[in-house]
Amino acid sequence: MAASTKGKLPSAAVIDASFVLARLFPDEKHTPKVAAYFDRFAQGKLKLIAPQLLKYEVTNALRSALVQKRLTSRTAKQLLQEFLKLPIDYLEVEFEQVLTLAVKYKISAYDAAYVFLVKKKQLPLLSLDKKLAKVA
Repeated sequence: MAASTKGKLPSAAVIDASFVLARLFPDEKHTPKVAAYFDRFAQGKLKLIAPQLLKYEVTNALRSALVQKRLTSRTAKQLLQEFLKLPIDYLEVEFEQVLTLAVKYKISAYDAAYVFLVKKKQLPLLSLDKKLAKVA
């Protein structure tokens, strides 16, 4: 998790799908840090930012969980509704810069969209993806 802020939790952060899914899926194990960030978010002490891509990634993960019979259709729909109600600020990315970052760091354009927001907004990234966290 790339949320190193010298022991202090930030007031805003970019969040990726791995972090959201760790909290959203009932069978996912998440660390106390994941819980702490979401508690702060629920209390209005943390602003979460993401590219629009996050909605697609979470929806696709729910689809995959359905195919794997990890979730029922009803549960997947409930989780999607719960996720879509989260007051996450969705920001546009600059695709030329996303492409540049993807090539520079040898990551997908999807991951580069999160890195773009991290760099543009000068915020930490909340991610459980170790490679992405290292790049951010």
